[in-house]
Amino acid sequence: MWREEDEALLARLTDEIAFERLFRAQAGQDVRPPARGAGLCAVLRRLPGGSEAVEAARSDKTDALREHLEPARQIDPPPELLHHLALHHASLADLTTNSPDAFVRSITAWLALGREETYLRDLGEAVTGSALSRQDLDRALADAPLWCIDDLGERARMGARDLTGSAQRALAALGRVEEAARIARAPEALAERAARRATSLVAVAVEEALAPVLAVFAEATTQGEPSAAEGAAMLGRFVAVWRWSGEDESVEHAAIEQATPLAWAHYRASRWDALREVIAPLAPLVDSLARRIEDDPSKLAYAARAAQMLVFRSDVVRTERETLELLDRAIAICPTHRNARLMKANTFCDQALRLLPGARAPTRHDHDKAAALIDRAEQLYPGATRLPEAKKRLGEAKKLLRISP
Repeated sequence: MWREEDEALLARLTDEIAFERLFRAQAGQDVRPPARGAGLCAVLRRLPGGSEAVEAARSDKTDALREHLEPARQIDPPPELLHHLALHHASLADLTTNSPDAFVRSITAWLALGREETYLRDLGEAVTGSALSRQDLDRALADAPLWCIDDLGERARMGARDLTGSAQRALAALGRVEEAARIARAPEALAERAARRATSLVAVAVEEALAPVLAVFAEATTQGEPSAAEGAAMLGRFVAVWRWSGEDESVEHAAIEQATPLAWAHYRASRWDALREVIAPLAPLVDSLARRIEDDPSKLAYAARAAQMLVFRSDVVRTERETLELLDRAIAICPTHRNARLMKANTFCDQALRLLPGARAPTRHDHDKAAALIDRAEQLYPGATRLPEAKKRLGEAKKLLRISP
């Protein structure tokens, strides 16, 4: 005689087979599925087309079932399904090494679950019984949708010093919390808390990653000036942290702060090859920070240092065109930057001097062009070191051409 208990057992075994094949299709054939994961299939059966998708998965046809696993499509299902999806994608994230997407799906499901206050309270009371006061339970339930974010923060921090791939994926997922909150249609207060928590945890992880790099610089400064090769190698470690962190802005600030005194030492000694070698690794970081300042003028506090790094680079590029492009960009992000304006004015004077041969009269066209360049130089920086010579040569050219003053 077929009993209800037999029917329930058959359904559970069917769900276990379907889930095992689903999980291995997603994570790899040699992995062991979570012990309680089959509950996901049981909940999915309640959805339209869910039973058919579960049955198909028994025959390794998992596409239909996988379509039900995207939290973006399951924001208003039974809260039990959101809970299962949150746990399922977190399990997948532990086994995949090429993308933070599974982590983001887990965050999305947790934040969507944050709208299900009745479900969370019933679950919390069932789990804790009378072990927690009402106040402590309320606090725990308010934080429940953020547990996954806290876990990712700890993963990122623990692997930060070694710049591990696992920590990098966690960090990348934290950077997408606002995206997950939008998809989840999380309440505004919850979305803001989640974003603040993620930002704080990212900062902690990046600070942890920078700690050994900054320690190397601190030690180096006690041993005298490093060589160009040593300085470039040390700055290259900032680049590694920057790449690992997803090009975090705080890494750009730290790198430029450490690079500036090294660059000045070579600049003042006119060691141009050494200057080129030292600043070369930081070019992408400087360019990135310059773009941030161009897009957001409120970042004025960092403009002068970023502009100076562009000026250093303008000293060691190969062509005058590159020099002017870099100086233009430095002035764009820091219009009052003294060195950038001085060097650009001197470059204009040099261009004018090439048009004014001195011993013989230039063409009228070259004279007029030189005069315009000298005027631009004087407007940029009246005290430019090349300006007196350029003005003198221009005066001589006027006499040769018999141009009235």
